[in-house]
Amino acid sequence: MGADAVTLAALGAHGVAVVTALTYQNTEGVAGFSSVGAREFAAQLAALEEDTKFAAVKIGMLASEPLVRALEPRLVAWRGEGIPVVFDPVFRSGGGQPLFEGVAEKSLVDSILPNVSVITPNTLELAYLLNEEPARNLGEMRTQARVLHSRYNVPALATGGHLPGSGDVIDILFTGAEMREFRRARVNAQIHGTGCLLSAALAAGLAAGGDIVSAAERAEEYVTAAVAGASTIGRGALIPDRTAATAHDADRWRVYINVLRALKVFENSGNAYKLVPEVGTNIVYALPDARTPAEVCGIPGRIIRVDGSVRTIAPPAFGGSSHMARAVLAVMKTDRNVRAAMNVRYSDDIVAACRELNWRAAAFDRGEEPAESAAAEGKTLEWGIERAVAAAGCVPDLVYDRGADGKEAIVRLFAADAFEVVRRAIAVARRLT
Repeated sequence: MGADAVTLAALGAHGVAVVTALTYQNTEGVAGFSSVGAREFAAQLAALEEDTKFAAVKIGMLASEPLVRALEPRLVAWRGEGIPVVFDPVFRSGGGQPLFEGVAEKSLVDSILPNVSVITPNTLELAYLLNEEPARNLGEMRTQARVLHSRYNVPALATGGHLPGSGDVIDILFTGAEMREFRRARVNAQIHGTGCLLSAALAAGLAAGGDIVSAAERAEEYVTAAVAGASTIGRGALIPDRTAATAHDADRWRVYINVLRALKVFENSGNAYKLVPEVGTNIVYALPDARTPAEVCGIPGRIIRVDGSVRTIAPPAFGGSSHMARAVLAVMKTDRNVRAAMNVRYSDDIVAACRELNWRAAAFDRGEEPAESAAAEGKTLEWGIERAVAAAGCVPDLVYDRGADGKEAIVRLFAADAFEVVRRAIAVARRLT
């Protein structure tokens, strides 16, 4: 429950737990388990229900038939009250050890499935419920999800991590009315606890009032982030980062606020307009793990010069810049601590001012660009930045070029964040007459 509690908290829900079994496990596997007695189970559940009303319920490991029988009347009651129930059918550990006593799996199918809102099996569990062979491909997994729904009238969010092949992991949601697919990059390592992670995240979404489709979309986004951030804590499987999605949202907010603050400082600087080129300027700041322009915050429509001031047409936004986003992504290939950039007009005076400030400068010549790079949309700036960085042996404080036919000469300033890059721009503007 500890892992589920972190997931629920990260998604804005408060979890309470009823212990059903004690497991003896670590990252290398499950050594054994002991089922909780039906009386102890019922007493735990009664104590919680006397105190609070559940917004959703997640069922995981039910290790004995008496537990299933004790739970069945509560399932019927929750269904009547409209409380959504997520069932994560835990039959075996990752190493293949059974996690139930006697014939509990039969009672799970007969008593649990007709009374839950959605089930989250992997391909092995899905096949087990249907008494079939595991799906060998996505088509067979879709078919088994449909069969499960036809037998028990239960939607399934089935996970495809066990499907053969090295492509993306594809999970499917079949509600009875529609089939959805969710893709994420496959991690070439064993990861412990993704099924529990998904079912807990799904329960959190349902508890917040979402329908199954919207709750599944939110849960899949959460799991994707957690798996991407998985790390080693022991000698066995990797452990997902259950706070990754929350941390990512916090990073996005910090980056946005930093760009917004930097923009206001630049707008209120009396001589900022002196730096704006004909094509306009932009201030961009990338997320720590940015790989695409969509993960770089910038100013849509750029910053333009109007008489003796500067203007924008829209507030900062992720994906708000394409051109300067590619510039900062190019330097991040060498130094991921340099995440902000700003373009200003080129002049000998501006470059000289930068040198007077003891900043490292590098340049590239558009005339030396290879034909294949020049022919590709958006590749010129990436080529030029990478060439300048390679020549400098590090990420310089500024990279400039003197333009070409139809291309304005530009200076690009780089810094750790947006506020710092604007501070540098203002320092240069103050040196101009």
